[in-house]
Amino acid sequence: MNTFPWLLKREYWEHRGGFFLAPLWTGITLLAFTLLGLLAGEVSLNVRMSQGTVTINGSPVSIGSLFTHTTPEQIQQANHMISALLLGIDALFGMVIGFVLFFYLLGALYDDRRDRSVLFWKSMPVSDSATVLSKALTAIVMLPVLAAILSLATWLIMQILFSVFVLFHGGNPLTLIWTQSSLFTAPLLLAAVLPIVMLWMLPTAGWLLLCSAASRSTPFLWAVLIPILLGILNGWIGLLGLPHLPTDIMWSDIVKRMLLGTFGSLDVINAMQAAQRAGGGFGASLLAAYGQPATWVAGIGGVAMTAGATILRRRSGDL
Repeated sequence: MNTFPWLLKREYWEHRGGFFLAPLWTGITLLAFTLLGLLAGEVSLNVRMSQGTVTINGSPVSIGSLFTHTTPEQIQQANHMISALLLGIDALFGMVIGFVLFFYLLGALYDDRRDRSVLFWKSMPVSDSATVLSKALTAIVMLPVLAAILSLATWLIMQILFSVFVLFHGGNPLTLIWTQSSLFTAPLLLAAVLPIVMLWMLPTAGWLLLCSAASRSTPFLWAVLIPILLGILNGWIGLLGLPHLPTDIMWSDIVKRMLLGTFGSLDVINAMQAAQRAGGGFGASLLAAYGQPATWVAGIGGVAMTAGATILRRRSGDL
């Protein structure tokens, strides 16, 4: 019998609160604030229009007129706002998931040894390689995909709320919202981002799993202090005039990737926005991210550290 799917289900069942409920409540909170914002905007616009402070060509207008007098330029701006909204939602979900993943990976192998459940799992017909791989894939693949689905669902529900608001005031949501190209391309772009996010997560996942398998106590301190001390030591060696790594490579490509890769979606979004400000497109920035040698070197390092965690898992017992 193939036990690997059951290992993945085990990880989900044991951490359902962080894996599903945390992003779910993030989406519910965003939708609640969106609804409150629409209600506050309705009240504010009604007050301003009753005072005659909202005008078009010098004449007071109703709320419905704001939607019927839209120009192609304004519709294009709405298109960009719809795309930016999805990126913002995904960034928030990425931040929440980043914290969940960090502490999940730190305890993934350590907790089994601390509560001695590792002895039970070693007695089962399940290899240590499969156990470690299931935890790595849960963090690198399953959870980012789940978060992306929930962020996309939150974004679509927001568009429905906006559509109801526009329709209530006599506007045409099909023209203003649903026929915009971003509604179809933005989800595809989000799917295109996922593989590079997973690749950027590899070194952090491997490092945290390695610390989780090796630490006899306080894996958090070992995981955080060792990369930081390596960065400080590298700088100290440089001050002595001895061969050392450049500071930006040490801190950005090594220390940062070892500690903050679980927030990889934030890095991708920042890179996309920087490329757009520089006049480049999303596709160009994404291809540049895939083409960075540091990304692949870090990914290979993550795989190597995951293999090291598997070896330590095979040799370890309870604490």
